[in-house]
Amino acid sequence: MYEPLILIVGAADTGRAPLAAALLRRHLMNHSIPARVESAGVLGHDDDPASPDALTVAEHMALDLSAHRARSLSDHLVEEAILLLAIDSGAARVARLRFPQAAARIHTLGELAGRNRDIPDPFKMQIGPWLVYAREIDQMLQQALPRILAFLPEPSAPSAEPGTENREPTRVTTLLSGRSTPLVAEERRAAAERTAHLLDLMTRIPGIVAWNAAREQIEAAIALAQAHPADATDQITAYCALLRAALTLTPSDPGAAHLAALRDAIVRLEQPVGTNDVSDLSARLGGWTSLN
Repeated sequence: MYEPLILIVGAADTGRAPLAAALLRRHLMNHSIPARVESAGVLGHDDDPASPDALTVAEHMALDLSAHRARSLSDHLVEEAILLLAIDSGAARVARLRFPQAAARIHTLGELAGRNRDIPDPFKMQIGPWLVYAREIDQMLQQALPRILAFLPEPSAPSAEPGTENREPTRVTTLLSGRSTPLVAEERRAAAERTAHLLDLMTRIPGIVAWNAAREQIEAAIALAQAHPADATDQITAYCALLRAALTLTPSDPGAAHLAALRDAIVRLEQPVGTNDVSDLSARLGGWTSLN
């Protein structure tokens, strides 16, 4: 069975990165999410084992890094990974410079956790700071989980051909039913697709992510869509206003019906929005609070 690769990118791949990979692996296993989580570094410490402090911290956190060996970030790993999750902004910057073609898939842990925070490297520190930072990494991974899950492909969808996820242009046309139809910006389409997938996961696996975290991602997808109208006829501004109203009417502990309704509405952002789409969503809002 195909398991998409999430790659944690660190500096030497002997401390924070393998710890973060092990912690994320456990989060995904706890929710039965099929994905591989591995790590790599940008400094070239190939075949080095995890540092003694990292091994000790891992043991304290019921993890096992004894078999870990560091490796360098490579073309092959970058091509295969659906998400490159950098442990800090320095590692992200180096990865983006070396692999500009993958820039859209390179994010820092702080970015996905919604925090302006880099976990310091506790190299040569006492075990106390190592434990503190490892626990903070675990907390940030939990906060970032909705956005991480959104990068995973649909279970039934075939894996994309490597290198096709960031194809330009952001505005192109295609012939559909004999007329030219504008396509939306790739970043808008991808964000809508990821958010819809997250809502699918939340429907199938209740409790997998907190609603507040999921709502932040939905709001981000709406803002991104509104910032990228396909053309002058795209009714995206009115549609996004209705989507925000739907979020306001959604309870703090939404059930399957609300999640499915939001998913259907978000999917529409993948294409230009027409007047009928706005009218349909407006009509659905009338019964939004009664969904169950």
